[in-house]
Amino acid sequence: MPNAGICNRGNAGKVKLVAEEFFLNNEKHKKTRKIVIDASVCREPASGVHLAARHSVQAEIPFLKNSFEPMLIANFSVPGIECVPPPSWAKNAPGRIAWQQFALPRLLRRHGAEILHAQAYTMPLKCTIPVLLNVHDIIALEYPEWCSRRNAWHMRTLLPASIRKAEKCLVPTRHVAERIYSVLGIPFRKIEVVSWGVDFRRFSTRVPLEELQIPKEYFLFVGNIEPKKNLELLLKAYASCAERTRLALVIVGRAGWKCRDTLKALRHWKGPGKIYWMGRLPDQSLTAVYQQATALIMPSLEEGFGLPVLEGMAAGIPVLHSKHPALIEVAGGAGLAFSQYDSDELAKLMIKISENPDLRKELIRAGRERAHFLSWERCGRLTADILMNMG
Repeated sequence: MPNAGICNRGNAGKVKLVAEEFFLNNEKHKKTRKIVIDASVCREPASGVHLAARHSVQAEIPFLKNSFEPMLIANFSVPGIECVPPPSWAKNAPGRIAWQQFALPRLLRRHGAEILHAQAYTMPLKCTIPVLLNVHDIIALEYPEWCSRRNAWHMRTLLPASIRKAEKCLVPTRHVAERIYSVLGIPFRKIEVVSWGVDFRRFSTRVPLEELQIPKEYFLFVGNIEPKKNLELLLKAYASCAERTRLALVIVGRAGWKCRDTLKALRHWKGPGKIYWMGRLPDQSLTAVYQQATALIMPSLEEGFGLPVLEGMAAGIPVLHSKHPALIEVAGGAGLAFSQYDSDELAKLMIKISENPDLRKELIRAGRERAHFLSWERCGRLTADILMNMG
């Protein structure tokens, strides 16, 4: 009998060792799970979705390294992880679709990927591993007339199927989550909301305004020139208040699509005041132009998020934004809202902000607080938490 006891104790010890070894191996397995991050959508010059995707990738990777072995597919690199550029033939839309649907699944299998994080709208529909799909908006489904034909076709073809196929969808605002539910019937339990962020240090560190041949005081608009940005309303409001405010209007952003009349108005402004269309600016110049502005104005008809709202707040200027739900959500009460259909209401706010220094100070204080809270680090941490609970 004593021998049996000794034998049992020995077996128990062996079982304990086996259990510990299994636990350690399991932990090791968890820490070396292969995750592939598809940021092939990112291109230069980056703005909007492309800019957000790049920042979010750079923010989430430090939080993933303890639980995953990340591999990045992108035209940019992140130190310390494997980076694979997409092929050159996948730069245009048809090439990227073909690469994503046919070549990417083979790449995932070859590298033993266990999770895919697709950064922008679409994913390989034949993918057999869990996918976190970033859906920045569904504007192309609801308002295809505001999009380029190529983009509208691409999204109509692959976006609904990608959303349904993905294990989880990651969206930047509750507004986008509600639109996905309303338009596609996707249950909220499948949708995660994580706000984009802003590089607070970059926009809050003072930068001297270079010789850009613009006046010292001006209203500012930042964004591509396209239908959803609603520049026509801004021009109408500016025309009615320019003489009283005596401020110029500076437009920063490249020409997009379906904007011929708007471009003509910018190039040959005949109304009161002065308009300066700067095109796209380098990062340092853009930061300086933000910081010098009297106020940022964002009159959008539709947005998934609205990065300029946070950039303006981080730069320490008041922000006037339309009453679109996404912009109200992002601003968090730290801006002044106006109807995106009422140029008179916007003009009154432009006059008010130019003549009321106390109001400007209060909006600057509230805006900085809001921008400081919505950091890219926060975005990366929350995104990594979602990925660690998948698969």
